Amino acid sequence: MKKTTGIVLAVIMSLCAAPHLYAAMEITPRLSVGTEYTDNVRLVSDDAEPGPESDYITSVTPGITIDLSGRPAGLALSYDPSYVDYYDDTYDAYWSHAASADGWWQAARNTRLSLTHAFLQTEDPIDEYDLTIRRSRNTYTRNTTSARIDHQFGAENTVYADGSYSSLENDDPTIEDSQNYGGGAGLTYWFNIRWGVEIGGDYYEGRYDEGLDDYSEITGRFRGNHRFNPHLTGFLSYEQTLHRPVEDLDPDYDVYDGAVGIDYAIGPTMDLTVGVHYVYLDVEDGDSESVTPVNVSLTKRFQRGSISLSGEGGYNYTSVTAEDLGVYEYYEASLTADYGFTRRLTGDIEGVYGSRDYLETTPRREDDTLRVGCGLSFQLLRWMSVRAGYTYRTVDSTIDADDYKENRASLMVTLAPDQPFRF
Repeated sequence: MKKTTGIVLAVIMSLCAAPHLYAAMEITPRLSVGTEYTDNVRLVSDDAEPGPESDYITSVTPGITIDLSGRPAGLALSYDPSYVDYYDDTYDAYWSHAASADGWWQAARNTRLSLTHAFLQTEDPIDEYDLTIRRSRNTYTRNTTSARIDHQFGAENTVYADGSYSSLENDDPTIEDSQNYGGGAGLTYWFNIRWGVEIGGDYYEGRYDEGLDDYSEITGRFRGNHRFNPHLTGFLSYEQTLHRPVEDLDPDYDVYDGAVGIDYAIGPTMDLTVGVHYVYLDVEDGDSESVTPVNVSLTKRFQRGSISLSGEGGYNYTSVTAEDLGVYEYYEASLTADYGFTRRLTGDIEGVYGSRDYLETTPRREDDTLRVGCGLSFQLLRWMSVRAGYTYRTVDSTIDADDYKENRASLMVTLAPDQPFRF
């Protein structure tokens, strides 16, 4: 926590020191009041004792965003504390906190520094950064900080370096606190209009309170590009990851990922990327495995909305999560869309299916997850909007105790000026 706070303060001070930063300032206050219904507040299996319990959760969230911008630099700060109260007296009311800082500095004509930080403190077991299962309604705190510098030399040639730090702290004594930090660098270079390469590498470390699951990870990647025409580019890529536990309790493993594919701009409003991969997991003194996923990304933009379809697979490692489950094989497919029916009324839908096979658990655990959601937002007045949303989540696991289903419905009213206050 102290390390992350120091990074954030350094970001703010460095940006504030930049000349002309305060040439413009915009302040946007807001207030949101809403209620949410869940039919499974603890995310437990139907067979659990006691079984799923429903609850109504009310929140009052004042918030503010401050944008500071000048010619060489800019900084955006947001803070949204929320008073959360349960209808059921089983749980105490509490304050959650969400804050972010996003800054940039144009150090030179072709050199840009970007820094971000996000802070979240909540009891909600659903965490967009964590697909493992958290059942307690105890407070946890997540910090995520990143920094990146980009330099462009030539029309399409760039070089970058980046670093990041993330941490998870839990009031639940059964969940281990953890951290992940490291960085990397990369290069994109086109030899001519037809041929180009992308090269990069990263080094990261994972640390846990108990220290038994600490690890380091090195990744190197290469991609060769061939542009057939202004709309179609083919590529060959290779990526290798070396995962090394600090202790000898877990085995070393390497992941080899080779792919061939295309990037295709089908039209001015549609983009398609397809890659056929062969991924091989080489486990020290263990069973090696391989998968052949087809990774797809398709985006179509309309005048009033957009639709995106994606699918991918491979191997990954649980890090900074509620459950430390080691390496896993995964597949995921998602569909998202939004559309503005009128100037005041917009809608959105989402569907995500995922499969995770945790290779180091005993007994071996597989989770199939599904999340389906939709929402409608209505601009009732220039300074008032209303949103109604619904989400269905389910986990079907080979460990019966890890199964759960949840339905959530929410209604939120937000008051905010249609234009920020400028100074």
